[in-house]
Amino acid sequence: MVCVMGASGSGKSTLLRALSGQLQPSQGEILLNGQSLYDNVEQLRRFVSYIPQDDAFDDHLTIEENMSFAAAIRSPHLSRRDRGRRIEGKLTELGLSERRDNIVGSAIKKTLSGGERKRLNIGLDMVSSADVYLFDEPTSGLSSKDSEHVIEIIRSMAHNKIVLVTLHQPTSKLFQMFSKALLLDKGGRMVFYGTPTEMLSYFAAAEHEQHFGTELGGCPACGTTRPEFIFDVLETPLRDLSGDIIYEENSQGQLVPARRFSPDYWRDKYESFRLLQDMKQVNLRKQGPQPLPAIPPLRKKEPIRWHDEWTQFRTLVRRAFMSKVRNRGNLIITLLVAPALAAIIGWALYFTDDESGKYDFASAFHIPTYIFISLLVAMFLALMNSVDDIIRDRVVLHRERNLDVKLPYYIFAKFTTLALFSAVQCILFVLVGNKILMIRGMFWEYFFFMFITAASGTSLGLVISSIVADAKTAANFVPLVLIPQLIFGGALIKYEEMNRDMDFIYGFKRWLTRHPEASAQGRRDDSALRVPLISRFVATHYSYEALIVAQAKLNPLTIRQDRLQKQMDDLVSKKNRSDAEAARLEDLKDTLALLSGLEAATPRDIEKKLKRVDEILDGKPLDAGALKSHSGVTAERLYTNQKVTDLVAKAETEQNDYRRLRAINVFFSPEKHYDMYIFGHYYMLRISVLTYATTILVGSSLGLMAILYGVLKRQLRTRSRN
Repeated sequence: MVCVMGASGSGKSTLLRALSGQLQPSQGEILLNGQSLYDNVEQLRRFVSYIPQDDAFDDHLTIEENMSFAAAIRSPHLSRRDRGRRIEGKLTELGLSERRDNIVGSAIKKTLSGGERKRLNIGLDMVSSADVYLFDEPTSGLSSKDSEHVIEIIRSMAHNKIVLVTLHQPTSKLFQMFSKALLLDKGGRMVFYGTPTEMLSYFAAAEHEQHFGTELGGCPACGTTRPEFIFDVLETPLRDLSGDIIYEENSQGQLVPARRFSPDYWRDKYESFRLLQDMKQVNLRKQGPQPLPAIPPLRKKEPIRWHDEWTQFRTLVRRAFMSKVRNRGNLIITLLVAPALAAIIGWALYFTDDESGKYDFASAFHIPTYIFISLLVAMFLALMNSVDDIIRDRVVLHRERNLDVKLPYYIFAKFTTLALFSAVQCILFVLVGNKILMIRGMFWEYFFFMFITAASGTSLGLVISSIVADAKTAANFVPLVLIPQLIFGGALIKYEEMNRDMDFIYGFKRWLTRHPEASAQGRRDDSALRVPLISRFVATHYSYEALIVAQAKLNPLTIRQDRLQKQMDDLVSKKNRSDAEAARLEDLKDTLALLSGLEAATPRDIEKKLKRVDEILDGKPLDAGALKSHSGVTAERLYTNQKVTDLVAKAETEQNDYRRLRAINVFFSPEKHYDMYIFGHYYMLRISVLTYATTILVGSSLGLMAILYGVLKRQLRTRSRN
């Protein structure tokens, strides 16, 4: 077990990062069992475990859960029973067995002492199968007693292992617990390597040799073993003739005490000392050089162990989910905020322009506004859930980079967990909001488009979380994302009323159509309902358009009318109809007529009659008595909203203008039309706006996940030190 000592900035942490395979040195080579570490970094770095100074575990999980997930990731080849036995033994060894069910807590809201947190941080890697352990300042911030306990635990791991521990200035007792000590000076210069006793003797001799003044107490023969005296010797200040310390300016422009002997002096002095020691140990007998043992070549690519892959994937998903569930305060707020917002928005928009003054869905004025705000809420909640998620995991990610943790598994675990919470929020919002505004029979349509909007927000939030340094900066990005969604979504500012000069392509086309030489046909082919280019980069534009069309075309009344009309068209297109088909056609006509004027005493009765229509659509004959209307409420006023219908009807009229020679796409059109010329033949591609919006939103989420993968891959890659 080696103690790596040195003042701040001497390169202790840099040395450990280089040895762990995270920072490739610009010169020299690092060998592990005779193999170059950086030539075989993917194969070898799993044998090296790097334990950072900062706590790298999940604050929201219990001690046992942290240990369990760490064991599954580090030793996926073990069975669950074997991992459980190993965890049980390590908890006892760490002195944490009695507190296994305690939530770890954050550094601010602590439930464990500093020593317990350090022991847990160490224990996460005690369940691994590494051969080299690198500990970065494991005793920082601890009392002397806790420090001794931590070093004792680390020393228990050193059997048949290589263990390096960085310490700033260890106490005498801690110093003597190490078998070797390595001292670094400024610039990473090695100024001594040997046993602790040899280091003390070396600097005691240097003290007397240079006549540094009063006895500093570093000689074991004098009964003193204070390791801090080593730094007193190493950093002895330069004084003038009057005895005052001389100051010099460092690279940051600050005045610091000038040193009597530079780091280069101490490095050269130690190299001379080591050369002299080596010469004393030279065997005078002439012996030929002994050949090095043959080193078996590493296999470049090991076979995939599907059991290990599944264990790692399942563990990452469970850890991400449990971390969210264990955060009780955030969980309660997450589940309550969606229905609370739905209630506020619903009651605020509970308005109708009907002359009677009674709220009625058909004449409800703000249904398009409600649809748009619902999508904004879905985006907002998804961003708030995800925008700091990777920031909290960053230390854990860097710690586990040597464990061959698959980034796609991690990203999928994060995304699915956050998407699950977003789905619950969307369900609660739709249940409350649609109930207040009397939107019937459209639950799944509203939920689906809110959910894929939330999924897009989750993806964007994770990307933001991966590129910013802290949660406060990430939170500042939320309005930067939401405000463009609000402005360019198509609800707050209608596209026909928007400043089109911001759209270069549209502005150029408009200049052409207004040019004196432009044809009249070119002006007719233009439309004020076209979507500006900038709005095509806004997620709410797609989901808002799709949900408006869904409300107009997929409500329980209209969708049945369209299905009846389609079956009628199919029968009419047949030239030779049989008697049964002719009777069927008449039934469909009568059903459509009855459905258009369907009326019943209560909404529940309307639903029953719609089920009878479904039976007719499935092939049963018409029973006119079952669809007979009774005074009360009409199906049209229950399921269709005039504002929504007008938006879609206007778009259809604009899109189907016979004066245009080519297809155009306008906002709220139920279909997207694209002219295609293949081998000289003209085709028109028609895509449902629902399919179009779903494809764009799902594709954008996948694209953002790919960007997230690239960002994390770059952050976790092995870096070169220039």
